[in-house]
Amino acid sequence: MISAFVNLLTRLVLGVATAVLVLAFFALALFTLLGVVIWSLLRGRKPVIDVSGLKRAGQFRAGRSSMSPRRAPVGEVVDVEAREVPTPGSRLN
Repeated sequence: MISAFVNLLTRLVLGVATAVLVLAFFALALFTLLGVVIWSLLRGRKPVIDVSGLKRAGQFRAGRSSMSPRRAPVGEVVDVEAREVPTPGSRLN
């Protein structure tokens, strides 16, 4: 009985602590965004918030973006022979 009560109390405390931490990070993000916008306006520039990455992330599906065309499978793989690149001070005759 006491063990179940302690278990429940621990879960409640950890749940509330998690919720407070998430809300604190959310508030920090909002204040940071507000600060950047105010700083931008004080300097006389229009605030630019780029959310194109969020749009691309929302369209991402199972390793393939819907924006990229489907590629044909690559055929034979050819090895490339390595060669030495000369240093700028030396000349080949």
